[in-house]
Amino acid sequence: MDHTASFQEIQTAMKQAKKRRMYERYQTLYLYLQGAEVEEIAHTINRSAKTVKGYIGAYETGGLSGLQMNHSPGAPVRLPANKRTCTGNPAVHHIA
Repeated sequence: MDHTASFQEIQTAMKQAKKRRMYERYQTLYLYLQGAEVEEIAHTINRSAKTVKGYIGAYETGGLSGLQMNHSPGAPVRLPANKRTCTGNPAVHHIA
C-alpha cells in the first residue's frame, strides 16, 4: 500500500470530519500507518485494542468508506413504542 497517498487521504478526511467519532477513526489509521503499536493507539484515543483493531480491519477491507458508521451502536431502546410518542412531561400524562 502506498503510505504517502494514504497519509494525504487520511489527513484530508480528518480535516473534513464533522463528527468526533469519525475523526477518531481517521486518527487511528494515521497513527497506525506511521508505525504506532495498537496498544499505544488505544491509549492515545482512549479505546480498547480490540476497537483499534476493528478500525484497522475495516480500513483494510473497505478503505476509508469502510469506516463509516451505519448506525450508532449502543443499548437497544427499552421504552415501549406507545410510550415513545409522548411529548412534554411524561408525569402529566400518567396522572389519574
